[in-house]
Amino acid sequence: MRHIAWSLAALLTLWAVPAAAAVQSQPAPADAPPAHVNSPATPARTALAKDLVGHTQPPELMIEAVMVGWNLGVAEQQASELAALDKIQPGLSGLFLDRGKTEIVALVSERIPQMRQQLAAIYADNCSEEQLRELIAFYSSPLGTKLIRSMTLSVKGSESFDDDQVTAAEATQANREAAQDAVKALSGDEWIAAARFGLSPSGRLVKTLAPKIQSVAADWMTRLMADYGTRMETVAEEMVGQAIEEADKAAEAD
Repeated sequence: MRHIAWSLAALLTLWAVPAAAAVQSQPAPADAPPAHVNSPATPARTALAKDLVGHTQPPELMIEAVMVGWNLGVAEQQASELAALDKIQPGLSGLFLDRGKTEIVALVSERIPQMRQQLAAIYADNCSEEQLRELIAFYSSPLGTKLIRSMTLSVKGSESFDDDQVTAAEATQANREAAQDAVKALSGDEWIAAARFGLSPSGRLVKTLAPKIQSVAADWMTRLMADYGTRMETVAEEMVGQAIEEADKAAEAD
C-alpha cells in the first residue's frame, strides 16, 4: 500500500509551521531575525517544549490525520491487488483491510511519543523560555487550535508525492498549500491575529525551525510506513496461508 506512506507523511508534516506558513507571503519586518538559543536544553526549556508539542501534536488528532491518509491510500490502491485476495477466498480483502486499520492505529500510537520527544528537543534546543511560552500561548488558543486542526486534516498537495520517501521540499510545499487553505477559512479578525503571530519574532522563529521539524516528521513517517508494510506483508502471508489450508481441507472433505 505504497500511496499510504506519502499521504500520511504529507498530513503529519503539516504541523511544522501552521500560523507562520499562513502568512509567509507577507513581507517580514526589517528588524533583526529572531534569535536562536541554539544551546543544550535546560530542564525548564525541556518541560515547556514538551508542553508546546502537546498542543501542536495531540495524539488523538495525529491518529485522526493518519486515518485520513490511510483511507486515501486504500482508495487509491489498485483494485486488482485486493481482488487477488478475494479470488483466494471471498471476503479476504475486507478482512485484510480491517486488520490493516487495526495495525496502523496501533503502530502510530506506539510511535507518537518518539516523534513528540524529537520535536520537543528541537524546540528546547532552539527556543528561549519566553519564546516557548509565547508559542504555547498561541497554539493553545482557539485560533491556534483551529489552524492546527484545519491544516493537519488537509490533504491538498499530497497528489505530487509518488514515492514512499517524502522530501523536506515536498513537505514544505504541502505545508504551504494547506496553509493557504486554512487561511481561506479564517475570519478577518482571525487572519489578522494569525498574521500578527506569523510576523512576530516567535512566529518567524517557527518558520526558521520548519526544515528541522519537517525532516523529523518525514523521517518518522517513512520509518513507520516501512514497518507497517513489513507487518502487513506478514499478515497477508498468514491470511493467504490460512485460506489455502481451509480450501485444502474443504477439498479433502468433498
